[in-house]
Amino acid sequence: MSFIISVYTHEGIVMAADSRLTLNAKVPQGAIQKEISFEFSNSTSKLFCTKKRVGISTCGDAGIGSTPIAGYIEQFASDNQEEDVDGLAPKLLAHFRRLGPNLNTTFHVAGYTAEGKQKLYLVSTADNVSKQVNPDGLQGAQWAGEVDILTRIVNAGWLSDDKGNPGQKLPVYPIPWEFFSLQDAIDFATFAMKATIGAIRFQNRIKTVGGPIDILVIKPEGASWVQRKELHGEMPA
Repeated sequence: MSFIISVYTHEGIVMAADSRLTLNAKVPQGAIQKEISFEFSNSTSKLFCTKKRVGISTCGDAGIGSTPIAGYIEQFASDNQEEDVDGLAPKLLAHFRRLGPNLNTTFHVAGYTAEGKQKLYLVSTADNVSKQVNPDGLQGAQWAGEVDILTRIVNAGWLSDDKGNPGQKLPVYPIPWEFFSLQDAIDFATFAMKATIGAIRFQNRIKTVGGPIDILVIKPEGASWVQRKELHGEMPA
């Protein structure tokens, strides 16, 4: 499934994604085939940037047929280098719905219009939706994929009684998004990624988020990688 997050401030946009690829397989178990999921790779690219400084991150279905979706996104970005964020988001939706009619993939598409207006789009192939999700003039964040961990951290929660019913409400401490600097946005995106990866590691669930964290910053005047995994010639221990 993966986890992606985009934090938008007046200074710029921070996008982050993990690198784990999880595969499904069927294995014989007696007379039946049991479906299992397993960690296959920690080097999958899920965050991309075009020449027009438009960032694209992805989570959900990671392949079209038997081919990883990363290559399709790279080719799409290369073929649409001159599109600004307004033009790229709907074209991305149309392109991937043509490639995979049953594809269930979510994208964040972020950047600036030709007039310098900041935009963050949520693109869902399954829902056939491309919509702006950052309110004009406000700061905040959007995340997708394995969202349950971060959602529990930032939203209200309750302690359950011995029957599993909601009991005592836990205190809520709102996040003052309006005071975030660009560095705060980077720090929060990093925290969100590490909290999700760390919690999933210890929970009894499929390890769908992990590996190196890629972080991209997009500003009106340019885009830069805060951190990005690189190819290497020796397998890590």
